[in-house]
Amino acid sequence: MGIKRFAVFLLRYGLLAAGLVLAAGLSAITTMRAVLGSQEVVVPSLLERRIPEAGAIARRHRLLMRIEGRRNDAKVPPDQVVAQDPPAGATLKSHRSIRVWLSLGPKRLTVPAVEGESLRTGRLSLEQADVPVTRVVEVPDPAPEGTILVQHPPPGESDPSGEGASLLVSLGLARSDYVMPDLIGRRADDVLEGLRRWGLKVADVRYRTYPGVEPGIVLRQVPAAGHRVSPLTPVSLDVSRMGDPP
Repeated sequence: MGIKRFAVFLLRYGLLAAGLVLAAGLSAITTMRAVLGSQEVVVPSLLERRIPEAGAIARRHRLLMRIEGRRNDAKVPPDQVVAQDPPAGATLKSHRSIRVWLSLGPKRLTVPAVEGESLRTGRLSLEQADVPVTRVVEVPDPAPEGTILVQHPPPGESDPSGEGASLLVSLGLARSDYVMPDLIGRRADDVLEGLRRWGLKVADVRYRTYPGVEPGIVLRQVPAAGHRVSPLTPVSLDVSRMGDPP
């Protein structure tokens, strides 16, 4: 065989061998990618499942499950999965573990007693107990301004998954304004009781005779009907009495 023919032979069969090697390499890479791809699975959702059911779901997807801990949750019942890592929809190699956390249910807190305390002190006590104050309603009341009159929920064990604590707080009497009613012609005993119940101060009651009017009837009032008054406003009344003997 001549040198030229030998060179053509090597070139032809050398390229063929190189092509075979390249084809084999590409086939191996494709096969490896297919194998590796087949080992990746989509992570299922285990949320709100109990342990036996969650474990069965993980096994069906060729995955394992590992419990990492427990945490309080207001919505997920106890002993159900409340969180997982990786999340549902992510990809994970087969036979790897999904980490899960189980619910302890709502956190049970002891609501402190704050009735009779100032709003500032009561709010601080509730916040330290992790009970949020979500509503404060102020009403006129003889109690000092800022005093907590009623709390909800009441003291003791409570589930804070509701709306938090609501407080009814006194505005005090100094900030209570009323429109003075017409008292003339009414019985003085009833009028005095009503004024005291409203927290109004009766500064003076004068008794005088008035022809044709039975004893104990209001004849005159200061301030007059329709005026705005508060517990700081002094009220004066003129009341009828028995006539002087002849």
